[in-house]
Amino acid sequence: MNNLVLGTAQLGMNYGVVNRMGQPSRGQALAMISRAVAAGISTLDTARDYGTAEALLGQLPTRLRQQIKVVTKLDPLRALPINADEETVRAAVDESIHCSCEALRVERLDVLLLHRWEHRMGWNGVAWARLLELKDSNKIGVLGASVYEPAEAMEVLRDPNVQHLQIPFNLLDWRWRAAGIEQAIAARPDIVVHARSALLQGTLINSQVCWPAVEGFDAGRCIKTINLLVANLQRQSITDLCFAYVRSQSWIHGVVVGCETMTQLEENLKLFSSLALDTLQCAQVERSLPRPPDAFLNPTKWSQLEAVSAS
Repeated sequence: MNNLVLGTAQLGMNYGVVNRMGQPSRGQALAMISRAVAAGISTLDTARDYGTAEALLGQLPTRLRQQIKVVTKLDPLRALPINADEETVRAAVDESIHCSCEALRVERLDVLLLHRWEHRMGWNGVAWARLLELKDSNKIGVLGASVYEPAEAMEVLRDPNVQHLQIPFNLLDWRWRAAGIEQAIAARPDIVVHARSALLQGTLINSQVCWPAVEGFDAGRCIKTINLLVANLQRQSITDLCFAYVRSQSWIHGVVVGCETMTQLEENLKLFSSLALDTLQCAQVERSLPRPPDAFLNPTKWSQLEAVSAS
């Protein structure tokens, strides 16, 4: 299970546009984490912004906590105005780090990501400078960034202080290939890359009514093609195909996958133990599927689509 990273957003809050189960109880969530660690998962992904997720991880028994690495993310700092002074920004960063450490019950954060890449240069670079100071003082082990767009990822890769990159990636997302991300990552062997949204927040395994309506993109035809690929490549399901494709990318070191139930976790563990796609099969997937517009691939833009369709 070396490439399966357990996402905890669903464990700390109601998360996902197609989440019908809601947030599991504390007992259920702890049981799922324990099962994941027992199965060999060694990295968990969380964030200051994921409700009670950090606090939940802080409640793990010491023996389990010693077996895992936790990737968390800086508070989005939404309350900070763009013209906040240096003292205010530094205090906000310190507060986020303090709260994460307190919730996780640790003295040092294993990996901390910027939850918004624009915070790298925001406030005249003060927030990032403070994070570098905290890393130098051993309050943070590794600094990184969570991004949404290939252009942001390219900027991340040019910063030698960033050693962890998280991107959204799935079998429909052609943007990363077009941007040459694999080649850029090859030039940074020191950086760890995790992919999230392998199922596009669950959209890809749901009916067409759950897919965002994007002008010029035929979702129904795309779904038919995906089902044909499942059959032709002899995969167990659409979920299996989606995971197998992302897992096949040699430049991706971990795939962040969340779950709401123990049944989902067991299914994910089973799928990640199967073979990934080979080079020829990946080429068939890429050749067969359409190239959706960016508005479809970026869930942060879906609310804009809904607003347009409602007007």
